[in-house]
Amino acid sequence: MTRLRVAFMGSPALGVPALRALHAAPDIELVQVVTLGDRRRGRRGGTVPTPVGEAALDLDVALLRWERGDRAAVEAVLAPLALDVIVVIAFARILPPPLLALPRLGCLNLHASLLPWGRGASPIQHAILEGLAESGWSAMLMDAGLDTGPVLTTHALTLNARWTAGDLTDALAACAGPFLLRALRGWRDGELAPVAQDDNAATLTRKIPAEAGGLDWSLPAVALDRRVRAYSPSPGAWCRRDGERLGLLAVAPAPRQGHAAPGEVMAARPRLLVACGEGALELQRVQPPGRRPMDAPSYLNGRPLRVGERLENG
Repeated sequence: MTRLRVAFMGSPALGVPALRALHAAPDIELVQVVTLGDRRRGRRGGTVPTPVGEAALDLDVALLRWERGDRAAVEAVLAPLALDVIVVIAFARILPPPLLALPRLGCLNLHASLLPWGRGASPIQHAILEGLAESGWSAMLMDAGLDTGPVLTTHALTLNARWTAGDLTDALAACAGPFLLRALRGWRDGELAPVAQDDNAATLTRKIPAEAGGLDWSLPAVALDRRVRAYSPSPGAWCRRDGERLGLLAVAPAPRQGHAAPGEVMAARPRLLVACGEGALELQRVQPPGRRPMDAPSYLNGRPLRVGERLENG
């Protein structure tokens, strides 16, 4: 049996199960892992590898850290390896044409949406933001565009209506390994044929900026609930109370009874309800500045809120 010679490119934890599946597969020879440079940790200035980098070290696979501006160095390492395939998952780098042309078969990207919906940097968060009932993986042959290449196969997931982006990430990671191996083997054996994407149906998702988590109480409660879940765990969602940031970790939309301005507290106990542009938002779990996360009753024990008091936009 001739094994496929594969290099893997990725950085976040989302890619680790797929990396481990490649390493364990008897018909795959994982010859190189490429990840982004080590990340700074804390104020002391120490660095730690990316989750993919950490997994590669654990598996004792050759590891290359791609620092900014190091494209030529990466090409120099990969070119002599006689690669059949480069597998890419959530790498946060656009591969230049010389790298795309290196492997015999090509470059295979596992993208975390059902393409052509959700091209770009944040398909997982946008699946939650838009209230999708279904998302999943696409196995795509890479070209010079941003997630524009032909698709070999997809794997659909039904979303739980209360999932956060973190929950969806975990669900995608759990099925990434078997899906990747199916796609690789089907491609190798000629059982899967690439199908061009319909560009007219494509949507583009952009990187979520840190400031996006500040909530605007004039929006409908359903939209705010989706934002809190889409921005969990990162960048997080918050409002302000007396000018201080109040992290919102778990919320739920609720009916609005009576008249109240957006941001006005409508009830504090037994449920903490805040008026929105449409409906109300129940605050279930919060994080005050400098404190640990806590449920709403615990927060109110220390800092009571009165009906009619206003929470400010984030």
